[in-house]
Amino acid sequence: MTKLPTVKESEPNADPAALAFEALREEVALLRRAIAGLAAERAAIEIPDYSETLGELQQAALHSAKSLKVLEELPILNASIWDWARAIEKEGEPVRRNDRLALTNIHDQLRQVASEMSARLRSGREADVQRQWLLWTFAGGVLAGVLMWATCLGPIVRAIL
Repeated sequence: MTKLPTVKESEPNADPAALAFEALREEVALLRRAIAGLAAERAAIEIPDYSETLGELQQAALHSAKSLKVLEELPILNASIWDWARAIEKEGEPVRRNDRLALTNIHDQLRQVASEMSARLRSGREADVQRQWLLWTFAGGVLAGVLMWATCLGPIVRAIL
């Protein structure tokens, strides 16, 4: 910090008004030097040139304005909530149609697989029934053969022996 000037009291019979004027003169001189220093500092400040940056900002603002103009002209932005609902419903119809088709196809495939499984189970049951009939027929044939052997062939064999 700058030291303030002090009043010189070297002369014992000096006029106090003269001393006060001398002190005032020194303060004014100090203020002049300070103001001159501030002016020199201000003149030394280098202000950058922003014209290129401002031009880029202006171009970006123009581009944004054009984009907003295009968006503003879109009819959907001026639509009511009912218009939005109709548009969503209209755009969603093909998707829902595809979903219904897919569900119908899956349902048909499931029905076909179920009928094929039923047919295979039925065929398996019929094969089991046929196997039982075959076993009973074989057993009956063996029993009939034994009985025929005993009744018909038995007396013939005894007669020969």
